[in-house]
Amino acid sequence: MSEPDTIIQKPRATNPRDGLVSIVVPTLNEADNIDSLLQGIRSSCHDRLRIEVIVVDDGSTDGTAERAEQWQDRLDVRVIRRQGPADLSGSVLDGAEAATGRWVMVMDADGSHPADAIPSLALPLISGEADVTVGSRHVSGGQTTGWPWHRHLTSRVATLLAWPFTEVRDPMAGFFATERSRLLALPSHTAGYKILLEMLVQGGDSVRTTEVPIRFEDRQAGQSKLGISQQLTYLQRLTYLAGGRVSASSASRFALVGLSGMLLDLLIFHFLLRSGSSLGSAHIGAFLVATITNFILNYRWTFAGSAQAKLGLGQRYFRFFFIAILALMIRGGVLVLLVEVMTLPAMLAIIPAIIITAAVNYLGSAFFVFASTESGVILRVRWHLAALGLFAYVLLLRLLYMGHLELIPDEMYYWVYSQRLALSYLDHPPLTGWLIAGSTWLLGDTILGVRAWLLPLTLMAAWYFYRYGAEMGGRTIGLLCVMALAILPFFAVSGLLMTPDAPMLVAWAAALYYFKKALIDDQPWAFFGLGVAMGIGLLAKYAIALLAPAGLVFMLLDARARRWFFRPEPYLSVLLTTLIFSPVLVWNAQNDWASFVFQSTRRLFENPTFASHLVLIYALLLLSPVVAVAGFLAFGKLRHVLEENQRKRLFMLTMTGVPLLIFLAYGLFTVIKFHWTLPPWIALLPMIMTVLVYPVWPDRQPQGRLHRWLVKAWPPSVMALVVLYGLLLHYLTLGLPGLKTTDFNASYLGWQETAQVVAQIERDVAEQTGQQPIIAATSKWGIAAALAWHSPDGRIDHLTSQNLIGMSGSMWEYWFDPDTDPNRPVILVNYRLELIDRDWLAIVLPDLGPLNVEIIERDGQPVRRLYWRVASGFTPEQLRLPGQIPD
Repeated sequence: MSEPDTIIQKPRATNPRDGLVSIVVPTLNEADNIDSLLQGIRSSCHDRLRIEVIVVDDGSTDGTAERAEQWQDRLDVRVIRRQGPADLSGSVLDGAEAATGRWVMVMDADGSHPADAIPSLALPLISGEADVTVGSRHVSGGQTTGWPWHRHLTSRVATLLAWPFTEVRDPMAGFFATERSRLLALPSHTAGYKILLEMLVQGGDSVRTTEVPIRFEDRQAGQSKLGISQQLTYLQRLTYLAGGRVSASSASRFALVGLSGMLLDLLIFHFLLRSGSSLGSAHIGAFLVATITNFILNYRWTFAGSAQAKLGLGQRYFRFFFIAILALMIRGGVLVLLVEVMTLPAMLAIIPAIIITAAVNYLGSAFFVFASTESGVILRVRWHLAALGLFAYVLLLRLLYMGHLELIPDEMYYWVYSQRLALSYLDHPPLTGWLIAGSTWLLGDTILGVRAWLLPLTLMAAWYFYRYGAEMGGRTIGLLCVMALAILPFFAVSGLLMTPDAPMLVAWAAALYYFKKALIDDQPWAFFGLGVAMGIGLLAKYAIALLAPAGLVFMLLDARARRWFFRPEPYLSVLLTTLIFSPVLVWNAQNDWASFVFQSTRRLFENPTFASHLVLIYALLLLSPVVAVAGFLAFGKLRHVLEENQRKRLFMLTMTGVPLLIFLAYGLFTVIKFHWTLPPWIALLPMIMTVLVYPVWPDRQPQGRLHRWLVKAWPPSVMALVVLYGLLLHYLTLGLPGLKTTDFNASYLGWQETAQVVAQIERDVAEQTGQQPIIAATSKWGIAAALAWHSPDGRIDHLTSQNLIGMSGSMWEYWFDPDTDPNRPVILVNYRLELIDRDWLAIVLPDLGPLNVEIIERDGQPVRRLYWRVASGFTPEQLRLPGQIPD
């Protein structure tokens, strides 16, 4: 705002008077409202506050300024007439500069802000309790009346967009008060109709804020000034506050640089190929040169200027390269979706892929590579934006890739569950099978049909991860817990594969949230949520039951929580859990409690070994080394610094420590699996995230050398995890230069080709014997499930597992018909020499033939070997069936 555009009728004050509140009222054609407003101010402040009113008129043509001047003999009113383009922020700042009071209050002239709330906003400032007070519609007791639904929607969306920047519930309020000096300290280029938000962002953690509930009423006279231009200005200011250098100018320059980089990429690629380089080498070499030249041009031209965040050239290029890799992974995902799933021609699909990639590159460059420090946004808020951005990016990756990424045998096994619906199953509760049955009923027996629930489950998990994290450590920690859900290897993979871990993680985080609300916040209603979460969690996976002894231990250790032993709510919660879990109980009662025996004593006897050390190894590998070490550190002396609230600290350590101790003890006798031991770490995530971003809060410094290393290692660790996740998805679908997907794992790839070969062997045997053969895999469950999913004719009743030769076959023991003719020919199959080459098989399988081998190929490349043998039948006495274990 330039000085010549402002005409001030009275001299500006230079010595603001303590105790005086200056009420600044920006106006534009408010003649019908100004009298009632000034009367309200006079009535509410009479004998209660020393005030002055500064009406800043922004070029009204209806006599607003003249009507305000008529009040000068009844109220201390001054009028400032501004000239030039209307500017709400400029009006507020002009009013603050003209104010003579120490405190400045801003309110609208249209009557929407209640004048009787003025003392409530002023007194916390005068008493020193707050630095900023806000007339809030969104705190308890606040409300908005008279608005149509679209105004409510617009306001809520605008508030949601501002949510990462401040913890004020109503940052869009136009009714607020603060010290005059704080308003005048805002940058001269401050713009937009929500100056409060800019002030809160500039102040960061140093601002103490109080929200006063008000009843906001829509104007009764005049016309709203809010239009598309104001909304666009608001969006532009949000990008500025986030450090983004987004503009039409930078976007057009970025596009030109991108086109030149593409041409250079093609020329170098062509040159390297003509020079004899391999396809992979040419691709990588051209890509690296293009990113370097694009970086230099963007640094020197597109985003040139002193507003750039201060970074070394090498560090800035590393960021640019990181964004380029992320964009490349999105491009691959778009191609997978459009070409492989939607069957569009590749030359047509590349166009939207390039456009989306360019958009990701531009936004990443504007907000991360060449970000501005001019807005003054604090580091903690930058973590908010990073957490939301990375969560959205990972979610987009999953959406793009998951419909083409091949099902793993586990998922195919749960699909067989869905084809044989039951109240429960031997090796898992039924929820995963039920969910797959519903989604495939809608979308068909497709990869996307099997995984359709993953997106809503991920969103539900994110909600509860955030709620739990925010309850324990505030908004920053809540958002970082959401980021952990997106990028830590175990959680990231669990969100991509339709296994029991996906719904169980939702239930686990929900149970922790309700446990906290019940036991720490003393909220009786939370026991209802806890009962539902535990019940649904038990329908997904039995491991969640370990939260029950953990909660019991906390209740015994915490004196305040012991009161719940004498209240009905916990027992009603257990009853609710039992009711939800009752299908599993009924199935077990009908099947000699087989599932519970399988998960306990049977595992101990079938796999005796020492495995306790795996609890730590799994954490290091699948939470990432940095996060795991931070978790170990949280159990030490640092715990007192990380969480000062003793009850919260005890809760997090207990809810993590008790399940881990149980697994350590269990591992003394038998094998433990990674996906059992990792969910308990969710309870400790708030403390872990606090370890890793400890210095983002004022007056906090890392405690010791190891802590400093963890804080320093966390940002590059985040970047590495995101890149590795994207590269893995790209590798498993489109491949990567120099690497073959066929080298990945024989148990994952090539099942469709394997099923076709097995089907041909089946036809040959059927033709030779005149009988439909039984296909039996010499593995527990995975191979049979994979052959079932890929069955060319859709049949699965002829498939079974190693239960046919007297060994454990999990649910295939239940699915195999004991009345099957034992003289039907049997084809044994495996992709490894596991059991299938044993001599004793000739005892249980009559006329067992020699071992044969087939090479399974995909796109001309060998994927695996298929070993197979044919027998004329099986021995019924050697079948392993429910309640029947052969000698």
